[in-house]
Amino acid sequence: MPEERYLLIDAYNVIYATDELREVLRENLDAARDRLTEMVASIHDAEGVRTALILDSRNSSLEVDHPFGNKTFEWIYAPAGLSADGVIERIVARVSNPSGVTVVSHDNMVRESIRANGAMAMTPKELFGWARACDTRLEQDAQRRRKANTREWQNGLEIDL
Repeated sequence: MPEERYLLIDAYNVIYATDELREVLRENLDAARDRLTEMVASIHDAEGVRTALILDSRNSSLEVDHPFGNKTFEWIYAPAGLSADGVIERIVARVSNPSGVTVVSHDNMVRESIRANGAMAMTPKELFGWARACDTRLEQDAQRRRKANTREWQNGLEIDL
């Protein structure tokens, strides 16, 4: 069985680094988080990558939410005393196979720290390119299934009127 892959996204850092999401953020913080979630869901769905958006919060303790009701896609809210960066760095330091972890941040220091711990790091631009490729792959898979279903379907009713 292959080892699980993890995608950790420094959510607010990515939101602030992205024009479209920054515009949404001006209206509503939760809407920006939700839009980022929608934008990266295809990576989770197409590649089976466990995905977590790490978010700064004012909570007294670390909290986890599953926006799709799926335990492999999470919003992790950092406790007030620890930034999202700190949570990401601790996760990477504690996993048994850091090479299976990809971290997304616009912050060069975070990316360098992550690489030093053996994980992969990417920029928001690279993340969105990956997400677009996964969107395309999911759409192509759906088209293939529709064509196969159309070919395989036959009217099984033999009604003599």
